[in-house]
Amino acid sequence: MAEGTGNQADAAHPDTGSEALSRRLRNQPGETAEGQFRRLRYLMFTETLRRAVRLCVFVRPLVNLWLMLRTRSVIHPLASIDRNVHIGRRCFIGRSVLDTLGGQGRIEIGDGAVIYSGCELLCQYASTIRIGRGVLFTRQAAAMTAGHVFGDRQATIVSQGIATADVIVEDDCWIGYRAILLPGVRVGRGTVVGAGAVVTKDLPPMVVAGGVPAKVIRER
Repeated sequence: MAEGTGNQADAAHPDTGSEALSRRLRNQPGETAEGQFRRLRYLMFTETLRRAVRLCVFVRPLVNLWLMLRTRSVIHPLASIDRNVHIGRRCFIGRSVLDTLGGQGRIEIGDGAVIYSGCELLCQYASTIRIGRGVLFTRQAAAMTAGHVFGDRQATIVSQGIATADVIVEDDCWIGYRAILLPGVRVGRGTVVGAGAVVTKDLPPMVVAGGVPAKVIRER
């Protein structure tokens, strides 16, 4: 009778997610310490993954919808847009990554800019990526403001820290497929950067550039 009553009570008052997780974390009869560690590691991994998926599926689309309404832009529901990102009017942003390390950097996107899916704008440690008006970032293009310091041969690279510098793309530029803008570069107004180019130095306005490292090929 007592067992039946208990089952009925459990059915009437189902566990919440936190209570269910706590129950699964309890010691199991005859379980070794190593077995317990493996089981807890697996449970915490699956729980973290489950909550991350839930956050991505339900929260991110709502945030992006709010940005769409506020800026009158078209933004992919699963675009990863971090804090401290300013988006201008009537932009298009595909399923891209706009990462400021939780707001430590700043990304500014001008009116009418197009950021296709697969692009990555990585802005770190009090630096800025500034994208002008009408700029086109083709699929899988990237810009980054940070790089590892490696000048001291006697020390490991990872121990020498990170250097940052702003990236500026002026109005009406086209950044080609899989092109990369490295820290500290400025792309002049109306310039076209070819597919696969790696921009390591400033580019003047109204030119076509390409190659690794990128060089001016001709004027527009």
